[in-house]
Amino acid sequence: MREKRLVTFRMAPKKSKRQISEREATMADGWKKSKLSEAAVSSLVSRHLLQSKTLIQWQSAESHGRPFEKTSEIVLFKAFVERGLAIPACNFLRGLLFFWGVQLHHLSPDSILHVAIFVQLCETFLGIHPHFDLLGSRFSLNLYPNLRNIAGVGGVDLQFHPDIAKKYILYSLRRQIGDWKAEWFYIDNHAPTLPERTPGPPKHRHEWCVPAGNADQVRELLKRIAKLRRGG
Repeated sequence: MREKRLVTFRMAPKKSKRQISEREATMADGWKKSKLSEAAVSSLVSRHLLQSKTLIQWQSAESHGRPFEKTSEIVLFKAFVERGLAIPACNFLRGLLFFWGVQLHHLSPDSILHVAIFVQLCETFLGIHPHFDLLGSRFSLNLYPNLRNIAGVGGVDLQFHPDIAKKYILYSLRRQIGDWKAEWFYIDNHAPTLPERTPGPPKHRHEWCVPAGNADQVRELLKRIAKLRRGG
């Protein structure tokens, strides 16, 4: 006769409430585990897109599921650096963030590119400080993907007003950015500081819909932009 043996089944360990809540919070906030290694961040320094670690105190967040809640640090995406975001951030970008009531990680990579090109246009080709009303006449801030389901990361997108792109300088946006939300790292929030990082998606504000002012100045600047376009 065969010997009877007691068969036991080992149950998988239960996840703690803390583990479950952290996972749910991460998914709800829209964060992805960072896959950006220290070597990958260092490559931005080698390409002269980012200052050295000793100068601006950046550190890798590789394998971090979500950012540590340290308000003395900000989260920076590789895609932002590659699209012209410099540290410390320019006063114009800081002013936009505070006026719009959003944080840096709320923006999309294309939004960073639009602002970087706009600042360069104003300072280098128009010979003026970045003009808030000129920006407002060309662009609008929109929630992504929609008002009912706002992404916690990349939830606001700066976009051209309809039919406006033809009346602005010409440049193209990359259709595919890749998994940019999984490529982030930490950096000290250098003075002048950016808005502190707080949980939750961006919220629509009345200021986003305020029509651009200084119409006479905007018209004159648009004439100068048109002249630049005709000149190649």
